[in-house]
Amino acid sequence: MKSLKQLLVIALVTIITVSPSFANPTDKDDNEISKLRAAVENAAATDWAVYSNAAERCIELKANLSEAFVWIEKSIAINENAENLEIKGDYLALNGAKDMAIEAYNKAILAGMIAGDDVAKLQKKVLKMSRR
Repeated sequence: MKSLKQLLVIALVTIITVSPSFANPTDKDDNEISKLRAAVENAAATDWAVYSNAAERCIELKANLSEAFVWIEKSIAINENAENLEIKGDYLALNGAKDMAIEAYNKAILAGMIAGDDVAKLQKKVLKMSRR
């Protein structure tokens, strides 16, 4: 009986010590979203990259997508370029707007070609979207 009690105590202590390591993953995401919001709020009015990067991270997390769309549109309004157009395409693709995503990717390809960037990754995205 004593060994059963010891076993139960050990199990309880193990559960208590291990539980925090399985914290809700959305807590971490919420904290990251808060940091992204703070970065955007403190960004210079001409800093398109802050808006673009914040939107991209939200798309990766598949969280805060409505705000991500506002941020990517703001980034494009400041300085339309291949990077933020690609992120817009990723957002549209994630939300099932295939034709609009392809259009954004094609604009990104053109902007990238004008800037002298490698556009192979973008071309693969268009090809993949076109096959669906």
